[in-house]
Amino acid sequence: MGYLLYAVTIIFAFLGIYILFKTKEVCEKAKTMPLWLSLCWWILDAGWTGLVVLSTIYGLWRISINGVFQQLIGSIVFLIGCAFTLAGMIEFRSLRKISGLETSKLITTGIYRWSRNPQFLGFYLTLLGISLFNLSGYALLLTVVAIAFCHYYIVKIEEPYLEKSLAKNTLSTSLKLRDILLLKP
Repeated sequence: MGYLLYAVTIIFAFLGIYILFKTKEVCEKAKTMPLWLSLCWWILDAGWTGLVVLSTIYGLWRISINGVFQQLIGSIVFLIGCAFTLAGMIEFRSLRKISGLETSKLITTGIYRWSRNPQFLGFYLTLLGISLFNLSGYALLLTVVAIAFCHYYIVKIEEPYLEKSLAKNTLSTSLKLRDILLLKP
């Protein structure tokens, strides 16, 4: 099973790079993300999460520590991550906004008062919790890659796009309020 997961990881890594470059092209033109590209992001996120889950289930590169303690910590981190993700999605109030298909205004209410990207933070914590639950070294590696990939997307693509497409005073004011809980560009 390990070799199959490694092969699928490589496929998803190349898919991720392709999606990232296509997203960068769209954002550099200050256009709204097309539906097909948004669907690709959803597939990539679901697939990468699936890889982390399967790596944990099959114990790829297992790290041995006290089983009960690691499962408790993993479960807590997972639940906190799910709460952040859900809170961020609820605050958007629209699947179109969550998917990047609509960027009419910057959200600064609810959880967005404290975190610039609670959905990404939740995604990171969810993957980390899954990885910690069974202490799969491979799942931890996939989590680190996902965090680096998403951070690059946020800093190099999403932030400049938001600066172009939204009023600069709205963006700079809100960024000052929400520069905590996530890596700052």
